[in-house]
Amino acid sequence: MQRRAALRALAGAALPSFIASSACQRGRERRSAGKVSLVLKYQPLGESKAFHRLLRSFEANHPGVSVAAEALPSSSDVAHQFFLTALEGEARDFDVFVVDVVWVPEFARAGFLLDLSPYVAPAVVRRDFLTGPADAVIFEGKTFAIPWYVDAGVLYYRTDLMERAPRTYDELVKAAQAARRDRPELAGFVWQGRQYEGLVCNVYEVIWGHGGATMQEGRLLLQTEAARAALDYLRNLLRTGVSPPSVASAIEEETRRVFQAGRAAFMRNWPYAFAESEREGSAVRGKVGLAPLPTASGDPGPSVLGGYQLAINAHIDPSRRDLAMALVSHLTSSDATVQSAIAYGRSPARRVAYDDPRLARDAPLVAALRPAFERAKPRPITPYYMMVSDVLQGEFSAAITGVRTPAEALARAQSLVDRLTGMR
Repeated sequence: MQRRAALRALAGAALPSFIASSACQRGRERRSAGKVSLVLKYQPLGESKAFHRLLRSFEANHPGVSVAAEALPSSSDVAHQFFLTALEGEARDFDVFVVDVVWVPEFARAGFLLDLSPYVAPAVVRRDFLTGPADAVIFEGKTFAIPWYVDAGVLYYRTDLMERAPRTYDELVKAAQAARRDRPELAGFVWQGRQYEGLVCNVYEVIWGHGGATMQEGRLLLQTEAARAALDYLRNLLRTGVSPPSVASAIEEETRRVFQAGRAAFMRNWPYAFAESEREGSAVRGKVGLAPLPTASGDPGPSVLGGYQLAINAHIDPSRRDLAMALVSHLTSSDATVQSAIAYGRSPARRVAYDDPRLARDAPLVAALRPAFERAKPRPITPYYMMVSDVLQGEFSAAITGVRTPAEALARAQSLVDRLTGMR
């Protein structure tokens, strides 16, 4: 209860804009007399008009139906707080909404998500979608959302500074040090080290890169040799200067700006940053390569699964559910996700989309990243994830900044997480 009260308080600052948005929606509904108006809450996709063309095509195929698309703040944490507050209050003023890959167990357990199994059985989801996104929307044997697009972390490197990307952690360190010997003003390796969700993603990728596991028989595994080695490695990147001190407070956009300005040899980030690096005026345009994340062994490293799914508000009137599902099916279709990939660089979660010749022709980077998406792994799957993540963020940050040793931080994290999840 204290956790939910805290989240409601944190959401307070963001709520006025959403309240105003709802008021605007009520006005639209009045102006759309005689029409059924579906409301979709979504994360901003970019400047292209492609998304709104998809909505208009849905309306054209469903006479008498209009779709009001309302963009949320880009911050996943703010969006989560909004939905938690609204859905606990059984809000019915939106029908379809985006859910992050880590929200489904929490929201499904709370009764916020409509069970979509009668529309799309779990077996069909597993057949039609990549493994990671499919796992993210199935909870306790039921389908609670449909994968929309997928994301995965990748290694960016400067092709003008090196012939190939490093495959191991040792190779990355040596290549970064070599680049800095020739250009001391250059940062070696930038990544997301601020105490937030991005740090959890970065740490888990390095844990897996050291051969570690995430869970065993429902319990998070934190006090392991792989986890200690991962935190040691990240701490040493900062301690030795391979990564600049600013990494300890950096998020995605801050690292992207450093790399795009030509001030770093390597960067860990999501695929969206490649399109930004190739824009006119970029200091690294035509000088950027993408590669799998390095590992201790040199095998291609798995990244954290990212991306969004589309879910249906469990509180809406049953008479609206079929139409809401039709909208979800339309936006997550192979054709729609290929269009989104071309317009926004958003990678399809549906397997068959990667066989579409338009993808290879018009979004070759997205098509080439399929192996990375297939290797991607989910963060710990638990209904208590947001509380677990709070613990992990604090302890991982303490370890990489030297406040605690990796062993101390992991012992504290294990004890707190076991208490939260009832796995003592």
